[in-house]
Amino acid sequence: MSRRILISLAAIGIAVVIQTTLLARIPIFGVTPDLVLLTVIACSRGLRSEPAVVLGFTAGLILDLLGSAPLGLRSMVLTTVAYATVRTRDRFEISIPTLGFAVWALSLGGILLLAIVGTLFGQQILSDPGVVKQFLLEPVYNVLLGLAVLPLVTRLFGEDRKREALL
Repeated sequence: MSRRILISLAAIGIAVVIQTTLLARIPIFGVTPDLVLLTVIACSRGLRSEPAVVLGFTAGLILDLLGSAPLGLRSMVLTTVAYATVRTRDRFEISIPTLGFAVWALSLGGILLLAIVGTLFGQQILSDPGVVKQFLLEPVYNVLLGLAVLPLVTRLFGEDRKREALL
């Protein structure tokens, strides 16, 4: 197992603990950031395709096992987000604003996919009165939290100086 995969698994474990304990208790305007989704995006930027997708599935499976949603719901969403990150990472590594936009777009896509698929599986996410607020605020929170998470993961991965200078 490579060093990057071990770092990614540790980062996902830490993100799950922080999201389920700390962030769940302090919602800002009724919405909490999705730290696990953000960590999957950050780690998928530096992993090869297969480990990135497996990491997304593993992170989602852990969240599925800890929550009350149908098993596999978050796994599918985070696997899709990891795949989208791998497919588009070369396009958004140009500058900090494009990287921020990519994190926003991937977060919004993950939230929308979770809401749609969750509603199809009986979670009634789209009928929740605060769903619009969640669609608007959670991606913004992820971008702001990404200012700390993305450079940290990049340094832990030991990426080259050129890529680190972009962050």
